[in-house]
Amino acid sequence: MSFLRGSTNYVWCTTSVLGKGATGAVFQGVNKHNGEPVAVKTFNQLSHMRPYDVQMREFEVLRKVKHENIVKLLAIEDDQEGRGKVIVMELCTGGSLFNILDDPENTFGLPEGDFLLVLEHLSAGMKHLRDNNLVHRDLKPGNIMKFISEDGRTVFKLTDFGAARELQENQQFMSLYGTEEYLHPDMYERAVLRKSVTRSFTANVDLWSIGVTLYHVATGNLPFRPFGGRKNKEMMHLITTKKASGVISGTQTSDNGPIEWSRELPPHCQLSTGLRYYVTPLLAGLLEESQQKMWSFDRFFAEVTNILSKRVLHVFYMNKVSSIKIFMNMDEPLFNFKEHIRLQTEVRSENQLLFLDNQCLEEHVGVETSVRGYPETSQDNPIFLLSIDNNNVAFPPETEQPKFPTFPNTVSVENDASMAKMACSVGHDGKRRVEMYSVMDRLIKCGVRQFVSMLKVQLTKLLDRVQRLEDAEHLHTYFATAVQRLAQVTKKNGDRRLAEEVVRISGELKTIRASFASLVDPVRQLHNRFVTDDDLTRQWLAATRDIKCPCKQRANEKMKHFVDRLRESWQHLLRDRATRSLTYNDEQFHALEKIKITETGKRVKGLLNVEVKPALSLMAECLADWYKMAQTIYLQTAILDKDATQYGDMVEKIRSKLCFIVDELEETPPENQPPPADEKLYSNNVTKTLLLTLMQELFTCHNDMESIVRENADIIDALRSEAEE
Repeated sequence: MSFLRGSTNYVWCTTSVLGKGATGAVFQGVNKHNGEPVAVKTFNQLSHMRPYDVQMREFEVLRKVKHENIVKLLAIEDDQEGRGKVIVMELCTGGSLFNILDDPENTFGLPEGDFLLVLEHLSAGMKHLRDNNLVHRDLKPGNIMKFISEDGRTVFKLTDFGAARELQENQQFMSLYGTEEYLHPDMYERAVLRKSVTRSFTANVDLWSIGVTLYHVATGNLPFRPFGGRKNKEMMHLITTKKASGVISGTQTSDNGPIEWSRELPPHCQLSTGLRYYVTPLLAGLLEESQQKMWSFDRFFAEVTNILSKRVLHVFYMNKVSSIKIFMNMDEPLFNFKEHIRLQTEVRSENQLLFLDNQCLEEHVGVETSVRGYPETSQDNPIFLLSIDNNNVAFPPETEQPKFPTFPNTVSVENDASMAKMACSVGHDGKRRVEMYSVMDRLIKCGVRQFVSMLKVQLTKLLDRVQRLEDAEHLHTYFATAVQRLAQVTKKNGDRRLAEEVVRISGELKTIRASFASLVDPVRQLHNRFVTDDDLTRQWLAATRDIKCPCKQRANEKMKHFVDRLRESWQHLLRDRATRSLTYNDEQFHALEKIKITETGKRVKGLLNVEVKPALSLMAECLADWYKMAQTIYLQTAILDKDATQYGDMVEKIRSKLCFIVDELEETPPENQPPPADEKLYSNNVTKTLLLTLMQELFTCHNDMESIVRENADIIDALRSEAEE
């Protein structure tokens, strides 16, 4: 019997099955002329029993659509053996989304990046269908294919348009298609329960299928699960029709047991809190049983566009040793960014110390700069966050670890393969946790380095400012003395007011100068200890030197090795399941693979719970102790910075008063005084010239001081309230 079949330009083998459905099968084939691999869809006898116009509908739909996110039609040809027409399409080598979700690595849903890619491509493909007034009617992960382009990009594409048809907006249809877990409750009632036979439907039933699909992609599970699964049809219909508005999942875990409802995605879902904030209401809008409450296609497309257009900023919150993601509109300023952070961390905006690339974020990007102008961030290069008013460090609540299955002593190829798959799922979960802890380890160390660098810059700038202020204060004192002498010239005229004012100002300067020492010495001490001697870095290295952190242990590489061993054993048991009956020797090897899985599972748990987690806990304790001191130094620097600003303001006020006195002395001629002798006039002119020269020097010094004050003004404002407390 030949397994080779063909058409005019293509040939395929019936043993190379890519997928099977109710009306046909898809095989991998090849172009006879250029050897290009393709996918060939053939139709069975059941398909040929359908009305001719229904048979032709899939061909017509495929000819009509042309979009990157819809599987490309290459040809429609006749089977050379007279078995009807075949559809030749581009080959999607990544397989179906259902197969991807069925892999143990994705038991708890796809990673966030992959989820967003599915959301984007599914929405784009569906929009093209609606723009052409088409309804798919069988949307599910099995009909979404993963295509790998020549440049390595992943593109998800809609396929299988056997149930598709043209349908105008609000036009109704009565025919039934689809896979029952993804059917809208009204269609489920008629197609599965055989009730309400006269009910009609609109294109919006695709929205329910999209909602179920997206929930499945995000969590690895269907949203509505009766006890017993597909067999419990009445309970399935009850769950989907009796749920309250806004509920996105309902699960029954025991026979006739209660239904556990939820309005939130489950904890094991890999989507970040920031993304869940937008995805959860989207799912709630799609999974509305009432078609009046269900979102429209336009609203769905608009919300997807809104989600995908947001700028994602990665933040590492050091007090909780956790990474968070902030989704923001491009035109939002720093104030909104801090408010988004507050919603996820409960750290008030005035207590948020944000830094990136060894700088305070306010200095790095500016207070008024929109998110569009922020530097790129990533999980490995985030914006760091510390709470100014809280020096505690603690891990966030952790989701419960899944448990490795326990194999029975007896051999059951079906059950053993399922349990091996479950063990792989647990192994992949452990691998993700170790990778997360490794990232935490790296970011803690990076955050400490960046904090120290930022503090060094601030202390260096503060010392420079204080030295400039000290120089300016000496000039002001000398200037006041000169003005006082000049003012004495006016005493003989009976006008003692200016002279007395100058004397009073000189007294103020002496008082300020006496108190200035209390500012200069602490600044120099801090600079010497934490900039010159780098004491913070030395203490951190001393505290963490002996910790066997995940990076030093090469924990990621070890866990990858363990997971590969689990997958190898799972594949072995899958092959045993396919053979059904095992020889004595095969049974012995089968039992050994089960032992291997059990022992590897123990090593996975040991690496995670005995080596990696305790090491990171020690690292967090060291960070807590270190930050208690670092926070104190930071606040001391902020207070001294504020004091320097206040001192500069006082000196500036005195400068203004002295300048005013000089102006009066120059502009008001002495009354009832005879013309001075030439030498006396010369003496007064020299004095005034000297004063003007001193003033110019003072203005230059003052301008230099002001430029540095402006550089740190934003930081001072942010810390002003904390320093006053």
